[in-house]
Amino acid sequence: MRIDLVESIKVGDTIYNCFLDNLVVSSIFKDIENNRIVFGTIDTRLNKASYDPTDVYFEDLYGESDDEKSWVEWAKNNRDFLYDFDHIETVKEIYKTAFCKGFEHKNKITYEEMMQK
Repeated sequence: MRIDLVESIKVGDTIYNCFLDNLVVSSIFKDIENNRIVFGTIDTRLNKASYDPTDVYFEDLYGESDDEKSWVEWAKNNRDFLYDFDHIETVKEIYKTAFCKGFEHKNKITYEEMMQK
């Protein structure tokens, strides 16, 4: 989530994790030591969790890049795999890197094809 959007979130607002689960913001912490904001949330099963702003989204994924939108869609559809994996942040970075590299490769092939014609 972009910093300007993070600043618009208030206690009681609904945000979503990478699985698009509803999360209600119950508190907002400013971690001065690490210079970041942390959202305290409660989900529909009344579980409490804390989220970094980079790991939460608006319902319509407003303000997110194409690679981030693709990641959320993939994560939502592969929830079972990610529940068994301890490092979702690592999987997210690998996915987004592969997404971007795929477009770079496609552009390179297209350019090479154009030069052959």
